[in-house]
Amino acid sequence: MDEHMKRRLDKQRKLFSQLGITLDALTIHEKEFSMKLRGYDAEEVDTFLDNVIKDYERFYATIADLMDKWQEQQEELQAAKAEMKTAAAPTFTIRGIDPNLVEEVIGKLESNIRELKEKLPKNEGYL
Repeated sequence: MDEHMKRRLDKQRKLFSQLGITLDALTIHEKEFSMKLRGYDAEEVDTFLDNVIKDYERFYATIADLMDKWQEQQEELQAAKAEMKTAAAPTFTIRGIDPNLVEEVIGKLESNIRELKEKLPKNEGYL
């Protein structure tokens, strides 16, 4: 396994662990089942598990993307709030920034954060 894939799987395992997800793509891929007399068709099981792995990869990418966007918006929101607290109203006018526009941007950021939180699993402790 190449180094890039190993780092990606380690990052995925860490995130899944935080979310309480016990299976990852590699664990599913490496799972071996014992053979029994009237067992399942091994090829059919492998095909199904390959599809499960693809779904896990998509879930991981979606979750990671949403968390990155959420983090970016948190940082933007904090920066905007900090700027509003430290800057007096005349400073906004001098710098050409309309206080109403800043309030509107903050409102949009807060709305986006609420939307992202709704898309993430509700019972997790990272929010």
